[in-house]
Amino acid sequence: MKKEVVRGLATWFGLGDLPKAPGTMGTLGAIPLFFMLNSFRLVIADARLYNSFYFIFLTGFFALSIYVSDRCEREIFKEKDPQKVVIDEVLGFMVTMFLVNPVGYKETVVAVILGFLLFRFFDITKLGPIDKSQHYGYGVGVVLDDFLAGVAANFLLIMLMTIIF
Repeated sequence: MKKEVVRGLATWFGLGDLPKAPGTMGTLGAIPLFFMLNSFRLVIADARLYNSFYFIFLTGFFALSIYVSDRCEREIFKEKDPQKVVIDEVLGFMVTMFLVNPVGYKETVVAVILGFLLFRFFDITKLGPIDKSQHYGYGVGVVLDDFLAGVAANFLLIMLMTIIF
């Protein structure tokens, strides 16, 4: 993959290059991707089939995120876990939204806002094993902490959505 493409994906099309709060900007940049994937619900009417599709997407995006992060650490930015790399935040938000399955406009907006806030909380605080997961090499540490933050946020989001709706 060309360096320009890798850099574009890593910075999520330039959001990571913004001078303030690149992680937050990257997470905000994940919202259109979520809405795009969520629109497939109209085509894939069966929720189980849609969840399988979403899982396959997440698996591929996880692998792509590790590849892109590794290349950025070694070749492009030449530093450990560069702040400009925000594809990991995109993945973390997408993991946060997995299996949430909001129905209707109001429920979707509430899910996105709560998902954003929960993911940013876990991503910033890096509680427990989330912090320890950053120490792996080859791009894995860059991605794994955001993945785990997304898993924790997902668990709470599903519980909250069940209570609220």
